Amino acid sequence: MKKVLLLLLIGTVVFIIVAVVRFPEILSTDKCPEPFVFQMPVDIDKVTSILYPGQIRGGNYKAHGGFRFDKSHPDEITVKAPADAKVIAGARYPVNGEIQYTFDFEHPCGVRYRFGHLLTLSPKFQALAEKFPLPKEADSRTTTINKEVEVKQGEIIATAVGLTNNTFVDWGVYDYRQQNKASQDPNWKSAHILEDSTWSQYYNSEIYKYAVCWFDWISKEDREIVLSLPSSDGQNGKKSDFCK
Repeated sequence: MKKVLLLLLIGTVVFIIVAVVRFPEILSTDKCPEPFVFQMPVDIDKVTSILYPGQIRGGNYKAHGGFRFDKSHPDEITVKAPADAKVIAGARYPVNGEIQYTFDFEHPCGVRYRFGHLLTLSPKFQALAEKFPLPKEADSRTTTINKEVEVKQGEIIATAVGLTNNTFVDWGVYDYRQQNKASQDPNWKSAHILEDSTWSQYYNSEIYKYAVCWFDWISKEDREIVLSLPSSDGQNGKKSDFCK
């Protein structure tokens, strides 16, 4: 129970501060493969439960999802780029004395993805992270990366995730080509106002409007495994605004 509560608290830190970087310059929708299929960024065989995107967790709305690895140590998990992209932003910040990292990636056609709670980075990403400001505890606002930094599918981003005795990583996917259906609902403005005290401030944010269910963006085989795993959240389970 303590692990779950810690996860919920920490998960609030990275994604609830909606410091969205510049709106993507969509060069051409033709550059998006059809279908757009992400390679799994982690070893799915080590995943013990799934964080569902588009649900309330720990009293705040989470547009992102992620993975828990309750049978693994942080340094037993490697995160790889699920698709070719450009690194556009990132952050580093302390949580309980440990430095956590976040990175945002953008495909030329307007699809983005973000990883949060990276613990140990590959040399390439560590060099980028050292240029980010190191703010006070739990301040995860991102810094834009103006230098052109490309990443290839399968490239190692991190070799450890989460915190000591709490192994997890956040993963969010955002399709800026079109607003998601959930946020187009006339009732969206009040959809979670009673559950999330910050909802009225963030409900219309880009992250909430363009987040998608990444379950629909992976292979059929990987999707079946993901759906067979339990939800990491004991309150809302598999309830999701994006995953239907």
